Amino acid sequence: MNQTKLFSRWGLALVAVIALAVIALANTLLSGARVDLTKNNLYTLSDGAKNILRDLDEPINLYFFYSREAASDVPTISTYAARVREMLRAMEDIGGDQVRLTEIDPEPFSESEDRAAEFGLQGVPLDAGETLYFGLAGTNSVDEVQTIPFFQLNQESLLEYDLAKLIYQLSQQFKPTLGLISGLDMGGGFDPQTMQPGREWMILDQLRQFFDLRDIEPDAESIPEDVESLMIVHPAGLSEALLYAIDQFVLDGGGTLVFVDPFAETAAQGSMGMADDPKPTSSDLASLLGAWGVTMDAQQVVVDGANALAVQSRGGAPSYHLGLIGLGGDMLSQDDVITQGLDAVNFGYAGALTTAPDASLEITPIIQSSAQSALIPAFRIQPGMDPNNLRRGFSPTGDRYALAVRLRGNAPSAYGETPPEAMENPDHLSESAEPINLVVVADTDLLRDNLWVQVQSFFGQTMATPFASNGDLAINAVDNLLGSSDLIGIRARASFSRPFEVVEQLKRQAEGRYLDTEQELQAALRETERKITELQSQGTEGDAFILTPEQQDAIEQFREEKLRIRRQLRDVQHELNKDIERLGTTLKFINIGLVPLLLALGALVIGWRRAHRRAP
Repeated sequence: MNQTKLFSRWGLALVAVIALAVIALANTLLSGARVDLTKNNLYTLSDGAKNILRDLDEPINLYFFYSREAASDVPTISTYAARVREMLRAMEDIGGDQVRLTEIDPEPFSESEDRAAEFGLQGVPLDAGETLYFGLAGTNSVDEVQTIPFFQLNQESLLEYDLAKLIYQLSQQFKPTLGLISGLDMGGGFDPQTMQPGREWMILDQLRQFFDLRDIEPDAESIPEDVESLMIVHPAGLSEALLYAIDQFVLDGGGTLVFVDPFAETAAQGSMGMADDPKPTSSDLASLLGAWGVTMDAQQVVVDGANALAVQSRGGAPSYHLGLIGLGGDMLSQDDVITQGLDAVNFGYAGALTTAPDASLEITPIIQSSAQSALIPAFRIQPGMDPNNLRRGFSPTGDRYALAVRLRGNAPSAYGETPPEAMENPDHLSESAEPINLVVVADTDLLRDNLWVQVQSFFGQTMATPFASNGDLAINAVDNLLGSSDLIGIRARASFSRPFEVVEQLKRQAEGRYLDTEQELQAALRETERKITELQSQGTEGDAFILTPEQQDAIEQFREEKLRIRRQLRDVQHELNKDIERLGTTLKFINIGLVPLLLALGALVIGWRRAHRRAP
């Protein structure tokens, strides 16, 4: 018996030694091997990222700054840091000798912390007095620096794209050249309202930080050869030669961002007092976009009751403007790198983009209105108008209108097999050799400062504080279109966090009920205001400000209605919390009680069966 126990002990010791040897051997021989078992292949690079890494012509140095000890008490950061580290290592493996990764733990008051500050990385102070660094700096052979100051948790689904873009930008020796064709005076010009010179649009300053901006006049006959991408704003009155040049530029693979508009308020304001030479207030670039399967009715403007922005009315009270809309959430495509991660984009009198039934290109909406939208005639829009005028007769159609689309695919020339007679071109392209890269936005006013950024002067310095993502939309689009086809092909990856889908569905259902009730309140408000207006119109001029008994009754009814609907809103929220609480209790029971109980029962059954087998 003692000999049997001795052999058993030696057997266990031998198994332990063999296991340690296997682990050590695996770490040595299989150190670079990885198996991605996540649902959405979060640790597997896309083909586009792999191509960028394999095509590098010069070494790229990546410095991953991560305060490991400071982040140990922040589970969300430490978990995300593991994913960032794994993706960086995967890129280092594929890049070979051209990608050199160094991980740095910037301890307080150390040289590494000073280096992080020199790179411009963002240190986040924690409650314990520590500073957390969680960013990336990259350099190339000419000491150009690109950084991700801090890896934001809400941008984790764009991690692969951001890393690949940083490496791609470092591999480019010069700032890309962006050609700007604008039918609006974005440089400021003369403001007829203030009778002062206008300020240059902040979007131009933002573009110059990333690109070499080259102005192209609307009456130009060609596009400079060094222009790598185009941004076209309000293409009204372009010369025929320039239209043809744009057609050939797009077919030749030039990424192009187009802003058309059924009512450009900038043009309308600039035409005030200029009856002899009014500026066109609409533009659609129909001669080109129509050939590629996209149209916009230049006589129709999209209004959206669910996303109307609050503005000051003529009476001084805030009022919702149906023509000025702020779109966020599911209105912005979460499958496109241009719009994913943006908080909200504000539009001013936007148009609706329609895809032709016989369109041969892949046309994907990336920004859409809500179902509480409708189209109204553009002539109803006037600068400085009372926003309440648009509410009269407003009736949502239930349709969602595309305000921005992306076009991909092989496109035909708008000029057919031969160029126009006045433009001889032996290299005329009748069809694109490769899929075109084109983004169309049905609004130009979204680029104006008043819809996305507050600009102030602080001790002689211009301070810009964005309150919407309009600038990010334009920068993302141009940056994306300028990238290689590999970079464009990298789509947003699924989020690493796995939310409870049933809980999210309950929230959406409750929010839908909340929205319906809110719309009921707004309808009651409009109807009551109409009744009060009718009652006031029945009085004489002398007693216009005296409330009649009928008016008092109407106001009292509205207050009662308002209280009733508020109670309904509270009930909806209460029911939502009850549903989530019940679901949470069920999940806790399953995770904490049911699973261990099943395991215990299984162990008892196995034990009983073994005991039963041993019984004589």
